[in-house]
Amino acid sequence: MSRAVQIAAKSNQDYLSFQFLSHLGFIQTDMGDYIDAIYNYRLATVKVRKLRSAFKDDRREASLNINISDLFYKSGLYAESLNYLNKAWALLDGDTASKHLLSSVIFYNISENYFRMNKLDSLIAYHARLNSPENKNYKLYTYRKRTEYYISLLEHKYSLAIGQINTLKASKEYAPSDLEDQHLADAYFANNQLDSSEHIVNRLLLANKDANHPEIKQHLYELLGQIAEKRNGENFAALNFKKALAEARQYNAKLTQVGIISSQIKLDETESSYIKRAEIYERERIWLIFIVVIAALVIVAIALIYRNVKQKRHYEMLLFAAKKEELAFINSHEVRKHLTNILGIIDILKNSNNKPDEYEQVEPYLQESAAKLDEAIRNISEKLND
Repeated sequence: MSRAVQIAAKSNQDYLSFQFLSHLGFIQTDMGDYIDAIYNYRLATVKVRKLRSAFKDDRREASLNINISDLFYKSGLYAESLNYLNKAWALLDGDTASKHLLSSVIFYNISENYFRMNKLDSLIAYHARLNSPENKNYKLYTYRKRTEYYISLLEHKYSLAIGQINTLKASKEYAPSDLEDQHLADAYFANNQLDSSEHIVNRLLLANKDANHPEIKQHLYELLGQIAEKRNGENFAALNFKKALAEARQYNAKLTQVGIISSQIKLDETESSYIKRAEIYERERIWLIFIVVIAALVIVAIALIYRNVKQKRHYEMLLFAAKKEELAFINSHEVRKHLTNILGIIDILKNSNNKPDEYEQVEPYLQESAAKLDEAIRNISEKLND
C-alpha cells in the first residue's frame, strides 16, 4: 500500500492517492501505529480538498475526520476526538443524504467518548439521537444496543449490564467485539463476581497476546491486580500492577507522540487558516483598490460634468444679459421712437381743423412709422425665440 501511495503521488493521481492513503491509515490503525495513521489520514484530507469540486460534497472529508477522531479516542484524548467528530458533523451541514449515511457513526462515536468520560447525561442524549429514525447504517442495531448497556454501566446497574451483554453476544443481529468481553469483565468485577471477571481477562490476554494494544493490556492487568487485591493476593496483585505499569509506559509514550502530532495538526490548520485569510485579504485589497479607483473616476467625472454645467450656466447668463441689453436698446430706440412718431401724428390729426387734408399729408409718415414699428416688434420676437 505504501508503494501504491508513492506511485499515485508521482503520477499526480489525486483520487488514487486519497484512496490509498485512506487504506494505509486503516492498516496502520489495526496495527496500533496511530502516529502514521493520523499522518496519512491528514494527507488524504489534503487530496480530498483538492478534489472537492469533483466530488460536490464533503462526505469523504467528514469520514476522514471520523477516522482521526477514532484514533484520538483510542489514545484517550477524548476532547480532541469530540472536536474532530464535531468537524465531521459541520461538514455535512445541508447535505441530507450524507447526514443519513454518517449520522449514526458520528452519534455512536460521540457516545463512546462520553462513556469514557463518565458523562451519563450526554451519553443518554446521544443514545436518544441514535434511536432517531433518520439514521441509516448496517451497524445501527449494534450501536444502539451497545450504548444501551453503556448507560447501565454508568448508572452502576451492573447485574442489568451483565445480562444485556450476554444476551447481545448470543444475538445473531448483534456484531460483537472484544469491547463486550472487556466491559463484561469490568461489570463482573464491579458486581463482585471475581472468578467470572478473572476468567474473561485471562482469556483476552491469551487470545490476543500480540493484537492487544498497550492501553488495552494496561487495563486488563490492572483489573487482574484489583481482583488479586480483593482476594488478599498481594504478590499476584503486585505482579499484575507491575505489568500494567509497563503497558502504561508504552501507552504514555504513544500518547505523547499522538499529542505531538495533534499539536502539529493544529499548527498546520492554523497555518492553512492564515494562508486562506491572507488570500481573502489580498482579494479584498484588490477589490478595494478597484473600488477606490472607480470611485475616484466617478468623482472626477462628476466634477467635470459639474464644471461644464456651471460654465454653460455662466455663458447662458452672459448671453441672457447681452440679449437683455440688446432688447432694452431696441425697445428704447426703435419701438419707442416709432411709437412716439405715430402718437405725434395722431395728436396732430386730433387737433387739426381740416382733418381730411391733414390726414392725406401725414398718411405716408403714419404708414412708414407703423411699418418700422412692426419690423422692430418682429425683430424683438425673433431674438426672444433665439
